[in-house]
Amino acid sequence: MAKLIGMSGDFKAREFAIEQGEISIGRKVDNTIVLDHPTISSHHCRILHSGDTCVLQDLDSTNGTRVNSRDVKESALRHKDLIQLGTIEFLFDAPELATSGARYTDADAEVATSVMAAPQDFASISPFGAPPRERRGTWYVVLIITGIVALLAFLFFLGTLMRTA
Repeated sequence: MAKLIGMSGDFKAREFAIEQGEISIGRKVDNTIVLDHPTISSHHCRILHSGDTCVLQDLDSTNGTRVNSRDVKESALRHKDLIQLGTIEFLFDAPELATSGARYTDADAEVATSVMAAPQDFASISPFGAPPRERRGTWYVVLIITGIVALLAFLFFLGTLMRTA
């Protein structure tokens, strides 16, 4: 049986069954599923469940309806879709609606018409800096200086011992 599972806020872990037919969701008590939360409109959205399909329709809500982080006015629901009503998140759990084939998402792609290369100042996009192999020279210098300082400290210590003996 299809259901919504609360993923955030006061609704976390609460489950709402999605029966066949029309399910209305909103803040007012005349909805099938009542969500008493300030980011939920009085009549926020509805789910139309017919046979093996579920369609989510936004009812011009103030804070919007999103499916998998995309604003929607209407969207077919699939097993494990993440639905956000206002600031409340739900997981759409409907294993009976899961398809065996691969699921693809929309992607915007551009075909390159010329040779592509990374910009010169684009050496590393990592927030942690360049990978270690690109900093190998720096580490060698640090290691050599540390070795020289350790050797001088050892010789100084040895000289001090010789003078006191």
